[in-house]
Amino acid sequence: MKVVPADGYGAQALSTCFSAAFEGYIAGSMVMAAADLTRFLDRQGADLGLSRCVVDDDGELLGLCFVGAFDGRRRIGGMGMLPRARGSGAAGLLLRRVIGEARSAGCSALELEVFAQNTPAVRLYRSHGFVEIAPLWGYERVAGAPVAAGTVPKRIGRRRAGGWLLARGRADLPYQVSGHALAHADPSATLWRIGRAVMLFSEVAPGRLMIGLLNDLDPAQHDASRLLAALIEAHPGHTIKVPQLMRDEVAGAALRAMGFVPMALHQLQMRLALDDVPGSRLSPG
Repeated sequence: MKVVPADGYGAQALSTCFSAAFEGYIAGSMVMAAADLTRFLDRQGADLGLSRCVVDDDGELLGLCFVGAFDGRRRIGGMGMLPRARGSGAAGLLLRRVIGEARSAGCSALELEVFAQNTPAVRLYRSHGFVEIAPLWGYERVAGAPVAAGTVPKRIGRRRAGGWLLARGRADLPYQVSGHALAHADPSATLWRIGRAVMLFSEVAPGRLMIGLLNDLDPAQHDASRLLAALIEAHPGHTIKVPQLMRDEVAGAALRAMGFVPMALHQLQMRLALDDVPGSRLSPG
């Protein structure tokens, strides 16, 4: 086996490998068409030039690891192995190459998110030095009692919201709920702001909303609660879901206060510090 750059393979080969690697995934099978690869990479902030694949002696793909870079760090935005490669050492070989290249590039850390219930993956990352920073929760609120908002949110653009979050927000949040990700958000999604909180949401099906981002700069999360109340008031008959990316101290308290129920399946935010300078590691808080 050997590790090779992902940009040496076409979209069809990479998407086929990805779909096979994530068939039967703990959060549901993930099928990617070749035409969807670029969009997926954009949402994950991944770069094929930094991404790597592990192949057998005949050059056949065994697994892949999509990697991106931001703020002097790198992030794994998806890593999977074909069933026949699991237990062969391919995953460890691939992960060690990604870690080594990030360290050689002078990156301060390598980050990822993984489902806490995905025991083999969590074990792999822990064995290579990754530590858990925080749990990441998903939520759901079924259509129920009406809510009186009392505060009208302000609609803002993606570029303005992204710059606002990057200038004022926390630097240790998962990539997908940071200001970086807003540049690649669905153009049809709506961005609202009240006070120190920003929310991105979209209608994913009739009667169903998805909150892609909820970020309150105030630990009390009062403005996030106001945004949620305004959303519920505006869409009283909708079920609202939130992906497993929400940290308790950024949005979780507001979601629970507004009747959102945490999902049992949740993720862990994990990080590997790559520098050895005392006191230079990113705070886990």
